Amino acid sequence: MINDKIRTYNELKDDEKEVLDSFRKMKLMYDYARFKLHRLQVENLINDYEQLKKLREEIQVKYFSIYEELQVEDLIEGELDAHVWGITREHENEVWDSELRLMSDIKTNFDIAIKMIESGEAEQSILDAENNL
Repeated sequence: MINDKIRTYNELKDDEKEVLDSFRKMKLMYDYARFKLHRLQVENLINDYEQLKKLREEIQVKYFSIYEELQVEDLIEGELDAHVWGITREHENEVWDSELRLMSDIKTNFDIAIKMIESGEAEQSILDAENNL
């Protein structure tokens, strides 16, 4: 066993090639399903971020509206510092946009991998690598 030579794909017997081909196809099918699942999860997360940003904006509009109304009715005193809100919101948006860019890049990578599997390019790449060993 220790002295056995590692054989290239072309050196395998037909039945050995068939087994290896079957395992390769199963692995690609597994990767395909896994990538599609993760892409869906990432898409859902991206949608959640977009909804979060919209919700945050709606909350701020309501907050200022209610605050102003309470001031007009003399139910509260003091000025609201919109500048502080702006800085906070700007920082939140920077963080969320950074996270969104990361998730978008990850989704793009899954899209590429899925297309490679669908087109047969991934399998061909594996075959080429096996033949060049």
